[in-house]
This record gives sequence, structure tokens and C-alpha cells, in this order.
Amino acid sequence: MKIKASLQITTLLTSASCFATNTYQVATSLYSQDKLVAAPTMVVEADKMASITMGNGFSYDLTVKPNQDGTAGVITAVTFGDSTISPSFTVKYGKKTTIEIGAQKLILLVSKVDS
Repeated sequence: MKIKASLQITTLLTSASCFATNTYQVATSLYSQDKLVAAPTMVVEADKMASITMGNGFSYDLTVKPNQDGTAGVITAVTFGDSTISPSFTVKYGKKTTIEIGAQKLILLVSKVDS
């Protein structure tokens, strides 16, 4: 009887951990021609796209895909006016990452949020 109860508890704990969602805070700064355009900070769930749109023609889509080695893949699409950049890259948690494409610069800081 004790073995059966122990197996049930282990199964419940394993099931609960399968449903735990990793959450990340992503601080972003977007520059166009060396001028700060937007600096949103979002809290996002792993593997789910988050989006924001602002009145000045700025929209931002972001997906964080965690890796096992303390890094995450980040997929973005940033539109400012009639220009869109869509960089995808790997970042280390807690460390700023910068990408420059033409006159636009994207700076990201991805941090894990304790759940």
C-alpha cells in the first residue's frame, strides 16, 4: 500500500512540473539612427509570442525559446514606420545582447522570472 501511495505522489509531482511555465522578463531598447525609438519591457511565457503596438508606428513581436545551457533563442519582428527587421539570435540570461541592422539597433536583456 505504501508503494502505491508513493507512486501516486511521484506521478502527481511529475505531472505538476510538466505544467510549470517558464517566464522571462525582456527589456528592449530600439534605436533608429542613434535615437531611442522605444524601450518596452515585457514579461513573456516560454515558446509563446508576445506583441505590443505603440502609437508612433512601432510594433514588436517576441518569442523566447529556452535552451538547456543557460541561454535562450529569441525570435523578433520589429516594425518602425515602414521598416521591419526580424533578427533571431541566442542570448545568455542576464547579459545584454546588441544587434545592429542598417541604421537600427536592438538591445535585449532577457532574465528568468522565478515562478
